[in-house]
Amino acid sequence: MSEEKKSFSFIEKLKKVKHIEIYIAIIFIVILLLIYMSNFKSNTGISNNTTTTNDMSVTAYIDNLEKNLGEILSSIGGVSDVRVLISLDINQASIENSQITLSEFPPIKGVVVTAKGVNNTMLKMKVLEAIQAVIDVPNGNIQILSGE
Repeated sequence: MSEEKKSFSFIEKLKKVKHIEIYIAIIFIVILLLIYMSNFKSNTGISNNTTTTNDMSVTAYIDNLEKNLGEILSSIGGVSDVRVLISLDINQASIENSQITLSEFPPIKGVVVTAKGVNNTMLKMKVLEAIQAVIDVPNGNIQILSGE
């Protein structure tokens, strides 16, 4: 019962405050500003990290793509010892103070694959089709060489 009296007395005190709507509006605006400012600070931190690690993320992206493509190609029956090299078209990059900066991942320019077993025409075609399924590169920019 005492809790009910306390909450009831608190509500009664609030009712006696003049222009309570203004106070509530001010509190609400302050809370919104605090939320906005905290999001603003965290967003600028994220963009700075993305900018500073952009070169690393492109390298990691290509390394991961080469590794995954190599694993897939190795799983084709008759193909083994696969090595993949992917080159990028960095014409979109700007060079400032001897550092390359990219606004986004550059498109893939070409793919070179060496593997054992690709001297067989059917296996070479399967490897070519697998590469095209993963990477949107014209046939002329894909080279498949026998690693034997």
